[in-house]
Amino acid sequence: MISFLVKIFFLLLIIPYDITESQCLFYEVHIFNNLPRNSPQLQLHCASGDDDFGHQYPGVRKDYSWSFCENWFPKTLYFCHFWWGFKEQAFEVFNNSNNCIDGGDKYVPDETTKCVWQIQKDGIYLGYVNSTGQLHLTKYAEWLGN
Repeated sequence: MISFLVKIFFLLLIIPYDITESQCLFYEVHIFNNLPRNSPQLQLHCASGDDDFGHQYPGVRKDYSWSFCENWFPKTLYFCHFWWGFKEQAFEVFNNSNNCIDGGDKYVPDETTKCVWQIQKDGIYLGYVNSTGQLHLTKYAEWLGN
């Protein structure tokens, strides 16, 4: 009887790890600098409660990205602050495991796992890459400042 209880105890210890790992879904956040050449340098600072990526300076036509895993109880939130010359903007770039951000269904389809932000002269766009590899973008925010 004791041997049976010991086996049950060890089984209960092992099961949550297997379930958690099998339920892990990977997400990607991409920030693509599509600003004009010969313009001020884009600066960004992205972080979450657990990760701080520091200040980044992606070149024109360059992508800054990271990936992470969400499991049973999605709770990940990443925010970014962007500076371009005398303009700036700050907001959450990931807070919803279904549509990248709350209200993201206006910008990306359900179950999007690759959130694409594009920084442009006229503002910041959110989008996704469809199954044929085509990028779809919708304007998300205007620049603040001069």
